[in-house]
Amino acid sequence: MEKPKETIVEERKELMVSLTSNAKPTPRTTHFLKPSITSSIGKNTPNHPSHFNYFLPSTFEPKNRPFKIAFHGWRCPQNKWKEWLDKMAALHESTWKKAGIYEAVLSSIYQIRRNDDLLLGLAEKWCSETNTFIFPLGEAMIALEAMLVAGYSVLGSPVFTPLETRELKAAERKLR
Repeated sequence: MEKPKETIVEERKELMVSLTSNAKPTPRTTHFLKPSITSSIGKNTPNHPSHFNYFLPSTFEPKNRPFKIAFHGWRCPQNKWKEWLDKMAALHESTWKKAGIYEAVLSSIYQIRRNDDLLLGLAEKWCSETNTFIFPLGEAMIALEAMLVAGYSVLGSPVFTPLETRELKAAERKLR
């Protein structure tokens, strides 16, 4: 007998909500990327907003908000930082590469421009019940894989976790 092919897609029946109809859930055959979980309706979990008449605004009007927002902590690199970093890179580039921090250190000289309307528009779509973003085409979440690609630790170790290998300890001593 032939073994079934391993696929990344799973087909199953789930309740789906159409944005064009009366938003009443209808069972349909659907396709999900693995791994996925089955529907949790009525199983002591938070009610999924899309299973109720969850209204999404059709337009985003950032200028009409009744409050003022300040983003503290969004800083630009200091004036002399690039100059200092160039000097340090000349001395420590190979050590930084061994420690795996070279690209991260160099990225600190770039200025990331903040788009307030984009950030507020994204925050407007956040659902704290399900920890997902609710968009007109469906829900989205930030996956661990996306965090890993962005360079964040998904293992739970903070950046100040003690260094464990001799090589990393030697690299730290050289950086001091």
